[in-house]
Amino acid sequence: MTQILGVAEAVLYVQDLAVARTFYEDVLGLPVSSDFGSACFLQTGQNSTLILFEIDKLEKRVSDIPGHGARGRGHVALAIAAAEMDAWRQRLLDHGVVIEHEQDWSLGTHSLYFRDPDENSVELIDSTHYRKTWAKLEDRTRGAGASSRARSDL
Repeated sequence: MTQILGVAEAVLYVQDLAVARTFYEDVLGLPVSSDFGSACFLQTGQNSTLILFEIDKLEKRVSDIPGHGARGRGHVALAIAAAEMDAWRQRLLDHGVVIEHEQDWSLGTHSLYFRDPDENSVELIDSTHYRKTWAKLEDRTRGAGASSRARSDL
């Protein structure tokens, strides 16, 4: 059986890598693991990375790695502990970041939405959200399997 375990990397395209790096490093506190001048890799946990590509340099880059589509605003959702939601809200406000939207999800989780300096949509989401989504999906799958078995027993 194969299974996707999580988001290994997300990519956002920026106009000014230095400005974007400062935002993600200082405002969100993400540590930089690599910096290539036209790209910056920030660790979002033990198993995931947020990559910032400077758009104009990326389009001119020569590489064996296939090109990434790079125009238009992107979105990244970063998981945080639910107990830290208020502290994150305050941290964003302290840095002058406008919170664009707050969402209470039906699973009992919460998200904060805001924009980075390049107008990419950034979401801080309760880290249990997708675990709860997965559990709900598994329950539904088990229920469908039980229904199929019950029908086949008739």
